[in-house]
Amino acid sequence: MSTTRRNFLKGALALSGVLTSAGCMKQGRGTKPWLHGAPDPDAVHAEKVVRTVCLGCHSACGLQVKVQDGVVVKISGNPYHPNVREPHIPYDTDPQKAALTEGTVCAKGGATLQTLYNPYRLRQPLKRVGPRGSGKWKTITWEQAYEEIINGGDLFGEGHVDGLKAIRSFDPIDPEAPELGPKANQLCFMPGRIEHGRKEFTDRWFHDCFGTVNKRLDHTSICETSHHVGIDLCFDNKHHTKPDIMNAEYILFFGTTPYEANFPMQAMARKLNYFRERGGTMVVVDPRFSNSAAKAARWIPILPGTDAAFALGMMRWMMEHDRVDLEYLSFPNKKAALEGAGHLTWSDATYLVRQDTRAILRDGKTPLVMKDGQLVSAEEVDRADLLVDTTVDGVRVVSVYKMLTDRVMERTVAQYAEICGVEPAAIEREADDFSSHGRRAVVDFYRGSVQHTNGTYTARTLEVLNFLIGNVSWKGGCEAHGGSHWHETGGKPGNPYHVKKPQFTPGKVKAWGVNIDRHKNHYEETTEFKKNGYPAKRPWFPFAYHNVYQEVFPSIGAQYPYPIKCLITYWNNVLYSSPAGVHLAEAVKDPKKLPLFIAIDIVMGETSSLADYILPCRHFLEDYGTPHVAPTILTTTSGFRQPVVEPVFKDTKMLEEIFIDLGLKMGLPGFGKDGLGPGRDLYTPWDWYKLLVANIAYGDKPGDSVPGATEEEKVRYVVERGGRFEDYRNAYKGPYTKHAYKGPVFIYNEKLATVRDSMTGQYYDGLPIYEPVKDCLGRPVNVDPSKYPFFILTYHPVYHAQARTAASPWLMGVTPKEDIQINAGDAARLGIRHGDPIRVYSESHPEGVRGKAWVTEGVRPGIVVIPHSLGHWQYGSRSFQVDGKPSEAAPWIGRGCSANPVMLLDPHLKDVCLQDPIGGSASFYDTRVAVEKV
Repeated sequence: MSTTRRNFLKGALALSGVLTSAGCMKQGRGTKPWLHGAPDPDAVHAEKVVRTVCLGCHSACGLQVKVQDGVVVKISGNPYHPNVREPHIPYDTDPQKAALTEGTVCAKGGATLQTLYNPYRLRQPLKRVGPRGSGKWKTITWEQAYEEIINGGDLFGEGHVDGLKAIRSFDPIDPEAPELGPKANQLCFMPGRIEHGRKEFTDRWFHDCFGTVNKRLDHTSICETSHHVGIDLCFDNKHHTKPDIMNAEYILFFGTTPYEANFPMQAMARKLNYFRERGGTMVVVDPRFSNSAAKAARWIPILPGTDAAFALGMMRWMMEHDRVDLEYLSFPNKKAALEGAGHLTWSDATYLVRQDTRAILRDGKTPLVMKDGQLVSAEEVDRADLLVDTTVDGVRVVSVYKMLTDRVMERTVAQYAEICGVEPAAIEREADDFSSHGRRAVVDFYRGSVQHTNGTYTARTLEVLNFLIGNVSWKGGCEAHGGSHWHETGGKPGNPYHVKKPQFTPGKVKAWGVNIDRHKNHYEETTEFKKNGYPAKRPWFPFAYHNVYQEVFPSIGAQYPYPIKCLITYWNNVLYSSPAGVHLAEAVKDPKKLPLFIAIDIVMGETSSLADYILPCRHFLEDYGTPHVAPTILTTTSGFRQPVVEPVFKDTKMLEEIFIDLGLKMGLPGFGKDGLGPGRDLYTPWDWYKLLVANIAYGDKPGDSVPGATEEEKVRYVVERGGRFEDYRNAYKGPYTKHAYKGPVFIYNEKLATVRDSMTGQYYDGLPIYEPVKDCLGRPVNVDPSKYPFFILTYHPVYHAQARTAASPWLMGVTPKEDIQINAGDAARLGIRHGDPIRVYSESHPEGVRGKAWVTEGVRPGIVVIPHSLGHWQYGSRSFQVDGKPSEAAPWIGRGCSANPVMLLDPHLKDVCLQDPIGGSASFYDTRVAVEKV
């Protein structure tokens, strides 16, 4: 194959059996011959350049899209956007001149061109005509779909079904359990991927206008929730941290591959290249030898789920070798930290914890500390004692740092190393290196460390390593804020429209009650608890601020804590994407348990194939949105997603269009004439987004985008540039990151430590801790290693993301056919050679999954690895029946296998995977499997 870009892409496309008889451009377009290959970049003379934001993954990179004759002919990076260029061009650059400059775009971003023109996209509303999951459908009009969804009736010859109008009742679900809330809560909205701008719109529809608390039970718990919750419990309302890569000297990555799959992948990879060129040390702790590990100074292949033990071992070595910043930890308040050593943050290390109630000892609301043996307010001293264990008024109180040291000293470094399956020297070396760079060393981690039953504890433990060297908010240290964004929903100085205020939703109702997944709800406040005590029937998740996605379907099936009458999903593929997701189908197949199931989707997905109605939606290149970026980006950034072409399929609709239509037809408050308040109608998506873009244009930091211009001119300025972007030179302010976090950091979390688990009745632990894999009853998960000798892992290759990239021929063309990675020594013992067909199976899924062996030294022995995004059984890979005729399908879309089906079910619940009881994360990395040659 030629090494030129053009021929490479053409070859990849041909290899995949691309769009040959698809007719994907037939609606008023005319077929473009290059769709069978790739455009020549040098021959593209576009009539229009549109800047938008990518959704090939969740990095939210800016795109610069060239359009000719109404067709996308090239996708590159938006040079204004900091994700895709270092440095990004100044914001005041003329948009026409900017078109001559390009940022980078990754393989996934470039391939979104193909998913836009995917011939297997849904084009008309569908209604099932057989049993759920039978694959039999008929096309209907939008009007018929709306009429039946709103008004219900005997829609499928299976008995009466309540429509949305009947469900919207404010009578109690159960008068004997009033805390459950009104019957309106029996409508549940479950999007998969939904981003800023859009999620505020649907929150408004479901929560403020319809009145259901089940407003947005999105996918986050299968992606990262315990990462976010763990960090939330370490900071004051911050859920994401990242290294200041451009100034760090040492970065220790746990359970993440920053060159392939972190946020934002392009920017992290680019910055890490600069970091390594100037001599920075990168270390990767992960059972799999990734491309990122190949670029690291050291790869440490620990056992899955033992990251917290590694961190605790590092802490022990640091404490024993005087490598902890005790001065920083001794500052008990903001003023003391700033004046004492210039810190913008301070810790709770000196705070005293009552050993009877587990609460912080206070005088009113102010924590108390010891200063030279005297009990004083934390706000009144510049230093406080770190190692305190004493009695106050007959109650034993211990300082947080003393509690931490006691916890850390429970095991030796050798014992921590044994848990991790590494040599003690590995822990000692990283503890030494990490603590040898002042504040220019950082620990960073992501889903490989936290998608375990111990995920939140692990996140807190890893984050505390940063606190022990006092690196938060310093140049080269840990950044907990980043540049953030201009607040598109308003509420900040300069914003003209605070769209969350009641005047922007006339007739707004108050939604209240218990969520179906019980996130942010306390079991002890329920009628069930008062009657039955512990354990609850199913887990409750008071700290799972970001929903518990995998728990929604089984809760619907169990009708717990109440029945759901209508489920609406959007871009949701929970059956494919969740661990043990194949078992979730049974929960929604029975119309008696779920009377009405509506899916809004771009393709026939594994999950939407079980729906009663499927409403076809737009591709992100035909959509709006205001996605945010990760704190990797240190300058304020607000990208704007906008349609780059007219819809490829005319009978598809934007998500916002669908809910505006439903709102108008139902007579919901907040839609139509003056729907956004006097003089602000809501008939189209742009009626909503123009207010959000205006807020971005007028935002408060660093000020008005175009002083002196009219609102229309300011909005146009943002739209033409694909968002608003602070200048690159504003990333730092003296020795700090400019938009630095300025608040407390918590080694001990009082809120966590004073709440009980709904299943075990035991208090959660407020300190860093390592614990082994457990089920929902707190019992160790003991799977016989002689029968199931391997742990199974999964990951995102750099050229795939979630469930939506397999429909790209380019990406599938560069995907190896060998899809199950196994250590060479393990393979030899089993008589497996590279490319052999093998089967992987578990206690929960004896049938297992089949694929081809990828024999490698790049996996720790005892581990098998299957990359994500492969192994679809729908998504265009299989035909279904529409109006009595089979649909077109492409079997290559379903090539390979997925690890998710074989992952363990919780042995007590038996209908959902293992879960983190605090953060609510689904466990992806705690399953033992067996492997055999077939």
